[in-house]
Amino acid sequence: MKLWKNGTFYQMTAEGAQVSAVITENGHIHAVGDVADLQKQYADRLKETIDLDGKIVFPGFVDAHIHLLWYGQALERLNLNQTKTKKEALTLIAERIKQLASDTWLFVEGYDENKWLDEQTFISLVDLDNISKTNPILVRRIDYHSVSINSALQIQIEDFSESAFDGGGEIVRDKAGDFTGVLKDNATTLAIEAFPVAKPSELMEWLKIAITDLWAKGITGAHSEDLHYFTGFESTLAAFRNTVGAKELPFRAHLLIHHAELAAFSASKEKFMSGDAFLELGAMKIFYDGTVGSRTALMSAGYADNPAEKGLQIHSDETFEELVKSARKAGLPVAIHILGDQAFANVIRTLRANPPKEGQYDRLIHTPWLTEKLIAEAAGLPVLFDIQPQFMASDLPWAIEVLGDKHPPLAFAWKSLLQAGFPIAGGSDAPIEVPNPFWGIHATVTRTANADLDGVKYWPEQALTLFEAIELYTKGAAFASYKTTTRGQIAPGYVADFTILAEDPFQIKQAELHDINVVMTVVNEQIVYQKK
Repeated sequence: MKLWKNGTFYQMTAEGAQVSAVITENGHIHAVGDVADLQKQYADRLKETIDLDGKIVFPGFVDAHIHLLWYGQALERLNLNQTKTKKEALTLIAERIKQLASDTWLFVEGYDENKWLDEQTFISLVDLDNISKTNPILVRRIDYHSVSINSALQIQIEDFSESAFDGGGEIVRDKAGDFTGVLKDNATTLAIEAFPVAKPSELMEWLKIAITDLWAKGITGAHSEDLHYFTGFESTLAAFRNTVGAKELPFRAHLLIHHAELAAFSASKEKFMSGDAFLELGAMKIFYDGTVGSRTALMSAGYADNPAEKGLQIHSDETFEELVKSARKAGLPVAIHILGDQAFANVIRTLRANPPKEGQYDRLIHTPWLTEKLIAEAAGLPVLFDIQPQFMASDLPWAIEVLGDKHPPLAFAWKSLLQAGFPIAGGSDAPIEVPNPFWGIHATVTRTANADLDGVKYWPEQALTLFEAIELYTKGAAFASYKTTTRGQIAPGYVADFTILAEDPFQIKQAELHDINVVMTVVNEQIVYQKK
């Protein structure tokens, strides 16, 4: 047994509930209470005592929406997410090319033209051809819904045509019909799949890079969608199993299943929620539309400069319904990427006609643009809202300008969803955002944007309390993984996963939440990170 003492343990069982000491054994919490009482009761069984020196302890934070392998890749690759100008971004790519042989392929991550101060335009074929005409180059936008390539990569694509990819996507051409270098949504696969297939050792290394970084951010587990984009269902799942576990990397991974891998899932011996304490399989993932940044979110009122441009519906109504039915036949709930209000309306209609099994619930992912009518239409459905608070901080105010004054009136309507009785879990969608839960918590309670963290509060009536915000990453994430009796709280019988902080979030100003320091992370009773 281990005694963890001299800390403030926020149990998250109820607002304000706390204890000063915890006993753990075999990876679980055995008892909680006052240190003197626990020492007296378990004196003959204690093997180790950890003095937390007044630190603040929460149940282990879980990022309920992430892409672990993509995040590991993004940390390893050239990443443009901090660039302030297009010129700076192109200069960084050019500098990397100079370090490579003339025929080496280059995959670059993370550009966001909305952050640039000089020119807010997509990276183009001409931009990349000016850097190299011999190195195949791919630059992926921050939202993972569009990529830019150069001519050297285009000629490596065997079938560069609209018939070469499934579902919604676009090869963007100018008015003369010439390719601009930009591929959107499913068309991005033309370029991405041209790159060499990753080796199992690379997958395992990316997972190690991602998980080690997440530990330092206080994250003890994540819900991730990775089983389609690399080497296929079986081999990617094997990479996870060879990397994650009590004896390998203690981290709790809940994996969604891309709809394109449903046949592989069904052919395997795997089942919904099968696995162990560190790895389990969840719902079937479906992308319904794109993003506002790529102008592919399916919006009822269109976009500001072209109301007739409604966005992109990746699957037809008929195909989407068949996908949902196929998930039901396989015994799976569905997890659906939804950005636009029209996408939400279409999805709700289909889910109501095709409910999941008793005890299961579907995930509605992102859902930033809603109306009171849409929330009412979803009432009574077994659904969980899978939200990314940092999107509000990153997307505002530019998203309002892109959508125009006819945008849906409820933006990032988290309070309305809670008041309507819906469960909510919080995540980052890393590598699209930095997976720092306190950046998400800050956005949730302050309703401010990254461009001015102390400035305009957007829809302040939709702010959550600090307790509600922390619940997103504790009890909310536990609900999303069907673990309400074993995760997300500090109480007997729950897993011994802790996020340990230097500052008490309940005792500081809201503005300071953004800069909270994680000093220790514990998974399965093991200290996996300790700040030096």
